[in-house]
Amino acid sequence: MASAGRPSPPNPRGPVIGLTNHRRAVNTVAFSVDGRLLASGSDDRAVILWDFTDAARPAPVAELTGHRRAVNAVAFSPDGRLLASGAGDWTVILWDVSDPARPARWATLDHPRPGPLMRDGRRRGGVHAVGFGPDGRSLVCGVDRTVVLWDIGDAARPVRCAVVTHNRRLWRSGPVGTVMFSPDGRLLATGCSGEKNTGVLWDVGEPERPVRTAVVRPQARDWPKALTSGGAPAVHAVGFSPDGRLLVTGSGDLGVVSGTYGSWRQGAVTVWDVGDPAHPVRTGTGTVPLARGGDTAQVYAVAFRPDGRSLASGCENATVTLWDVTDPAHLAATATLVGHRGAVRALAFHPDGRLLAGCGAGRTVTVWDTR
Repeated sequence: MASAGRPSPPNPRGPVIGLTNHRRAVNTVAFSVDGRLLASGSDDRAVILWDFTDAARPAPVAELTGHRRAVNAVAFSPDGRLLASGAGDWTVILWDVSDPARPARWATLDHPRPGPLMRDGRRRGGVHAVGFGPDGRSLVCGVDRTVVLWDIGDAARPVRCAVVTHNRRLWRSGPVGTVMFSPDGRLLATGCSGEKNTGVLWDVGEPERPVRTAVVRPQARDWPKALTSGGAPAVHAVGFSPDGRLLVTGSGDLGVVSGTYGSWRQGAVTVWDVGDPAHPVRTGTGTVPLARGGDTAQVYAVAFRPDGRSLASGCENATVTLWDVTDPAHLAATATLVGHRGAVRALAFHPDGRLLAGCGAGRTVTVWDTR
């Protein structure tokens, strides 16, 4: 039986560094595997590379431009040589960042534009998530309502391997906003909003033929009513533990339809045992307080610490929670990190496990010392 935890750390921690070179809201952050670089992507259509060689004094080393709309996702290849950036212009650009001061554009991956995709009254089309496989030659993109797999073994001549969707009834599905390969590269986790199969596990042992193995679905007290009201819980974030045994999802869990016209969400972090990918087991759930002055506290970002003993979650209420997951059945909140002025949209741990970078509604990349 999964147990629920609730954060109650007595001393919230503030940020140690604020990186402020972007001109509009920052949507995404990622560290390189060696920890020397941080990449951030923004509504200003640019990606900034930050030099973290001296973590106490990070400095911008390059600004990558070329996208025509907001940059929604960035990811480094396992060897740190390539950076992928995905944007609302339906493209993913592959950059050679082996010399960070002189990045070079290697290739552009174009995706079909199926027409306007509206969520919450706003146009939501484009690429919302990207991730490299551990072999460095596989790249996954969340594009509108689809998951697209690419072979980039020859980065200058990428090959599209497969396109899959979460649900046959596409009108019920929202944009695919989160993707991640398992450490061994055989599983892929994806998440979206708007329909029942919001979290999906895929077997990608054969990238040309992905096979849906299981659904990791958020909780809801009344699924039929939630679906008809447009309030179905969404999986906004996914993350595998370093050993691949656990999967964590961040969502607007425990959705409760409060009346004919609306619903509220209790944000949640859920840990799944995926030792048997066909039958994932929900082991533990941690919930976060509702936002002040609001009726929702959805979890938009999750990230495992590199040692796998703890994880971080970022919430709509502008806070980050650190969780102890040494006992996955009993999540324990150990600290609350403050400093954001709006919803936390992305999180990334430095490889040393000490620094945590986050971004959200503002123009600042916030960095905390989590030790």
